[in-house]
Amino acid sequence: MTYDYLIIGGGITGVTAAETIREQDSHARIAIVSEEPHLIYSRVLLPSYVKKRIPRDKVFLRNAEDFTKNRIDLHLQEKITRIDTAYREIFLQNGSTLGYEKLLIATGGKPHTWGKPEDADLVYQLQTIDDAERLLQMLDAVKQPIVVGDSFIGLEFLEILVLNGIAPALIVRGDHFFSHFVDPTGGKLIDDQFRHKGITPYYNDVIAAISAEGGLHIAETRTLKKIPFDIICVGVGIERSVDLVQGTEIKVGKRGILVNEFLETNVPGIFAGGDVAEYYNGISGTYRIEGNWTNAVLQGKRAGLNMTGVREPFRAVGSYSITSLGFHFTAIGDCSAHENTIVRIDPLHKRYERLFLREGILTGAFLINQFQDKPHIAQLIERQTNMAPWREQLKDLAFDIHTIPVVG
Repeated sequence: MTYDYLIIGGGITGVTAAETIREQDSHARIAIVSEEPHLIYSRVLLPSYVKKRIPRDKVFLRNAEDFTKNRIDLHLQEKITRIDTAYREIFLQNGSTLGYEKLLIATGGKPHTWGKPEDADLVYQLQTIDDAERLLQMLDAVKQPIVVGDSFIGLEFLEILVLNGIAPALIVRGDHFFSHFVDPTGGKLIDDQFRHKGITPYYNDVIAAISAEGGLHIAETRTLKKIPFDIICVGVGIERSVDLVQGTEIKVGKRGILVNEFLETNVPGIFAGGDVAEYYNGISGTYRIEGNWTNAVLQGKRAGLNMTGVREPFRAVGSYSITSLGFHFTAIGDCSAHENTIVRIDPLHKRYERLFLREGILTGAFLINQFQDKPHIAQLIERQTNMAPWREQLKDLAFDIHTIPVVG
């Protein structure tokens, strides 16, 4: 079978692309191939499910009839072994092949491997619905958990445990939580909130070994601390699923599949989007990977349109927000320019902003309890605003950032 549009990956990027293609082309042959055994579900809703705020069925976003109605062939639990870019075919582990005219790779990523294989039964992650089910079934028996990592998933683990009446230990490599986003003053703000919620943080540390002592599991850290535990919840980021393109002509960048501003790879007719795509960002002039749900949706839509000939560059300021442990956190744009930042803080009211600049141009921001500033900051980033005229004023959080005009 040869499809006009073949999509590898049944997550939100792939499904959004397929549905967008169908809106543009009522006659096209469209298929999605996914290793997942489940229909598409919301990964961002998994923590809410584990927190028992929503039932399981609310995590799922489509049913089988939705794909039938849109005439999108869905191949679940199918592992792809090879892509042949010359003959425009993919090979499945079951021995069959599928042809394509245009291909979208939206394979996302998988959590980094953590720990030793013999300790796997003690380690919990939160990337799939099966991960969520496993944690939920175990939760009532947990007494002494450890959370590893200062990611957004790590933050979700902390809140899940605290809401369940459990006081977790936290181990992170950096000087403070979110050390890649906040300076030490922001780190103290978060640390104070963690301790208020009963969390015990250990900074500048990692688990070096796991042992048993007196019937308990013991995590021995690099700094020689011994922490008893029953489970370890790991939130240390994901590895992009690029193995499928290794050995093909498709270029891979530092972390993901390289695509231009139109989400096209270097091979004609092949696109990539979502977590796996290292795309050229026309706003910053750099190659970026955005690992968040909003970006995955937007890139899925843009890829679908570009594949059908409605050709426009993908241009968006990525952002991610989460409310956890009484704080609202928001990351916007590119927050990698640590050498040039402006910190705005009001410790009394637990408010914080850090603005990231490159040669004076605003590229990103991280906000704590300042969500109202997000839309305006995103516009300032998109317009590549030079913040030099307001640099001194911005150091005071009382200065209203909305008074800086959006021009261009």
